[in-house]
Amino acid sequence: MLNTDNSLFLIIDLQEKLVNMLENKDIVKNASVISKACNELDIPVIITEQYPKGLGSTLDEIKETAQKAVYFEKTDFSAIRNAEIKSEIENFHRKQIIICGIEAHICVLQTAEELVNDGYEVYLLKDCSASRRKDDFETAIEYMKQIGVKIINKEIALFMLLKSAKHQKFKELQALIK
Repeated sequence: MLNTDNSLFLIIDLQEKLVNMLENKDIVKNASVISKACNELDIPVIITEQYPKGLGSTLDEIKETAQKAVYFEKTDFSAIRNAEIKSEIENFHRKQIIICGIEAHICVLQTAEELVNDGYEVYLLKDCSASRRKDDFETAIEYMKQIGVKIINKEIALFMLLKSAKHQKFKELQALIK
């Protein structure tokens, strides 16, 4: 189960041109909920941008809620192939990586697989991730399940992190999903 002291949130390539290719843009709103919750719970957030000169920058809605995030540009599909990103993740000394992003069957999948191979417990936020084509998304989800990625959604993650209605931030964070 997710723990605030052992978790890190990795947002993969929620960028202008990539999001504009999607039919369902709810993933941005959903990812914003989790990034705001992470901000309130002092959970580190890392944001990657795949070739931002061509694909644009991270959407403003994400930037506004991920105020303490560390940003990295990348060209490899797996974020972990970037030595700076891998080092940043290692420096936080957290073994639970919550991931989301675009495209699920490319950058998200390859990052998740390398994280699992490196011994991390990986949680994919299904409702915060997407691919342009439904079949690609479904195939990515199935593959990630097979390699040990835990498939959850924003509400499951939020309540796992809070653990109890007695948590000091419960009312504030519960309001994010109402």
